[in-house]
Amino acid sequence: MVSARLAQLAVTVINEFLQAIQFLTRLRLARQPEYTAGMAGAAVSWYAPTGLIIGVLMVLAGWICSFLVPPFLVSAIVLGVWVAITGALHLDGLGDCGDAWMGGHNPERMLEIMKDTSCGIGAIVAVALVLLLKFSALTLLIGQGDWSLLIFAPVLARISLSLVIHYVPYRRAEGLGSSLQANLNFNAIVISSLLMSLLLSLISFQAFVYGVFACGIAWLIIYRFFVKPIRGATGDVYGALVEVTETLVLVGLVASLN
Repeated sequence: MVSARLAQLAVTVINEFLQAIQFLTRLRLARQPEYTAGMAGAAVSWYAPTGLIIGVLMVLAGWICSFLVPPFLVSAIVLGVWVAITGALHLDGLGDCGDAWMGGHNPERMLEIMKDTSCGIGAIVAVALVLLLKFSALTLLIGQGDWSLLIFAPVLARISLSLVIHYVPYRRAEGLGSSLQANLNFNAIVISSLLMSLLLSLISFQAFVYGVFACGIAWLIIYRFFVKPIRGATGDVYGALVEVTETLVLVGLVASLN
């Protein structure tokens, strides 16, 4: 009986992890997770480890390419791999938020713009600025040769995302956040976040401190310009949070090296 329960628990945990990977990345899994009600919410606790996978793949791609091309091109390749792995999922949310900030004069209008699939000037500027900052920071970090620092941004951004999903009310009656906030396991989120934080602090405590500080600044920006005006969060806000956090963490890592 005990062994059967442990086996079922292992299957559930694996399915939740695979669900997180399937949702946050474009990686093709040999084994598709068996979806059950509430799994999307339970999978949130695996967002940070999924960020670690993204970071490791970035490092591998960059390290291999570093033997073939100059650092400047390596940075472009790493950024391209980063976007490809995530399928530009979060960049899409950032773009929608950029348009909403440029054209929304009240909460209802901002929410309406976020649902619009067209791309405006706000989206173009926001995405271009984030990619430019990421590329510049990656060039400096890769030039230092400390590859392990590249995993900080995707991990810390997804720790922030999992906490925001738990704490910030979802603004729409239906949608992405509704399924994510259903059946959340906050204790699992805390344990996952602490373990990933411990790993990062062991790699470089100074870089970890700068990264956490950058996460705080990113949250203040997202709160001020999006969460506060619309009195909650949306899937697009989640995407913007990840992109802004990743960008500022990279900038913070560069600052930690000076």
